[in-house]
Amino acid sequence: MEFNEENDEDNDSPQFLNFDNMSTRSKNDNNEIKVRSKLSLRMKLLIFSIIIIGIILIILIIYFMQKPKECQSGYFLPNDSKSKCQQCSLKNCDKCSGTKESNFCYSCIQNYFPFYENNILKSCNPCDIGEEDKCLFCDEEINKCAKCNIGYKLEYGKCILNYSFRAIYFANSDKDISLIHSNYKDKIKEILIDEKITNKETRQKLNRGYHITYILLDMSSITETNSMFFSCEDMKEIYFSSLFNNIEIKSMSSMFHGCKGLTSIDFSNFKIKNVISLSNMFSTCLYLKNINISNIDISKVTSMINMFNGCETLEYIEFPKIKTEELKDIELMFSGCSSLKSLELSNFDTKQVTSFQNLFEKCNSLTSLNISNFNTTKVTKMNSMFKDCLSLTSLDLSNFDVHNLVSIDGIFSGCLKLKSINLPNFETNKLTQLDEIFKNCSSLISLDLSKFNTSKVGSMKYSFYGCSSLISINLSSLNTSIVQQMSNLFVGCSSLVSLDLSNLNTQKVVNMDSLFRDCSSLTSIDLSNFLTDSTKNINNFFYGCSNLSYIDISSFSFTSMSNPSLFDNNIPSVGTIIIKEKNIENIIKNKISNWKFLTK
Repeated sequence: MEFNEENDEDNDSPQFLNFDNMSTRSKNDNNEIKVRSKLSLRMKLLIFSIIIIGIILIILIIYFMQKPKECQSGYFLPNDSKSKCQQCSLKNCDKCSGTKESNFCYSCIQNYFPFYENNILKSCNPCDIGEEDKCLFCDEEINKCAKCNIGYKLEYGKCILNYSFRAIYFANSDKDISLIHSNYKDKIKEILIDEKITNKETRQKLNRGYHITYILLDMSSITETNSMFFSCEDMKEIYFSSLFNNIEIKSMSSMFHGCKGLTSIDFSNFKIKNVISLSNMFSTCLYLKNINISNIDISKVTSMINMFNGCETLEYIEFPKIKTEELKDIELMFSGCSSLKSLELSNFDTKQVTSFQNLFEKCNSLTSLNISNFNTTKVTKMNSMFKDCLSLTSLDLSNFDVHNLVSIDGIFSGCLKLKSINLPNFETNKLTQLDEIFKNCSSLISLDLSKFNTSKVGSMKYSFYGCSSLISINLSSLNTSIVQQMSNLFVGCSSLVSLDLSNLNTQKVVNMDSLFRDCSSLTSIDLSNFLTDSTKNINNFFYGCSNLSYIDISSFSFTSMSNPSLFDNNIPSVGTIIIKEKNIENIIKNKISNWKFLTK
């Protein structure tokens, strides 16, 4: 067997350790141990620091919780005390400092002035200011008040009541002008006119443009301000101070009634809570443009009748955001507010109101009105409610509950631009009149009165007078069995081409004067159901019906009439008429002599 010596030598050669590698590993291990040791030390230091900071914070919190930030008047925090306020040694002292045993005062309480000796405050002496709680601080040199509290003014070192209100009056000439109603003459304490104190009269001889700096009233016993400035026509502006506030005031009726020259009222200090009546409060204030009564609590108000009636230039009213839960009377409230452009009435609770009569009459500038929240369950009258609202274009009254409604005369009369009305279901058997309800609604195109219960209606005068754009009208369900007045019913309905009146009962009608006058587009009319036994006036019946060429009046009786005049010269020269009595031909032939006469 042969051996490889070289290999054998290699196998028999001694094995040596790699000390270089071992040395590197040892160094790495040592470094790792050192790093871990440093990290552990830092962590311990961090935790220790957090604990120390936490302890300090706890101590500070406890300290500041126990220590008052500020002591009340007459007390101080002693330098040697850590928590408790101590009373100042000097009587009537406001602020002092020092220790409990030795402290010195450096200011006195209100209405006391300091007395110094060798620059040290020795005593706090009472000011010679009259009643308390009027003076803010004194003048120590003259022992008088230096500044008064709110609501008082300084006069000869004493505080006296300031004005209840101030106003500006402009007389047209030298004359006696009314400053306040004579009912309140005894309440006037003082009047200041251009810095001169005058006597305590309620009427003063004033020249043009005098400024009443203030008028002082004794408000302590006043529970109502009825007519306080009634007809003060020369008053232009008025501002009320906080002295005018009185929670006992129950009525402000007619307070500014007839103040025709008044342009501005500042109610910012008004905080009246128990008022019951605001009726006529601003009526005929012709030049008031804006009224803000948001500070007046109206939750107990029962009457707002005529409140803004005749305020012709009034453009905006801000009401308080309070429900009017006790409100009962609002007739004529906005009547004559011809410049009023919008109204926010969402807070008006009308569940106790019985009449909306003339509520928005002559509100010429109102273009729209949202009264969907109105509760009408107790309402009996809506006469002239929207009369002469010239700019209204649409109305939605579909939510109105009218089962107690008795009268709606002239409700929409004069609404010239009103094109559409969403009427409620008039399922009331209490309506007695429908006079002028749509009079001069010249933009109305169609009307549906099929939901009207008219079983007790006795008069329908001028109901559709001047409805010149009306082309269709549904009267199919009208019960006219007791109606006595129908005069001028369709006068000026110049767009009506035809009319279905077959349902109308005229048995008791006394007056049909000008019934179809100026219905210039009407071409035919069937009145064969009309009974005129009770009718006494039928004059001008078809006057101005320039296109009417077929007429059926075969049921007419003229026995109760004297010289009836049905036609004028505008009637077409030819046409057909059906009549009952031949002897009537002589009466009507003078106008329609060329017409064809048929009899039944």
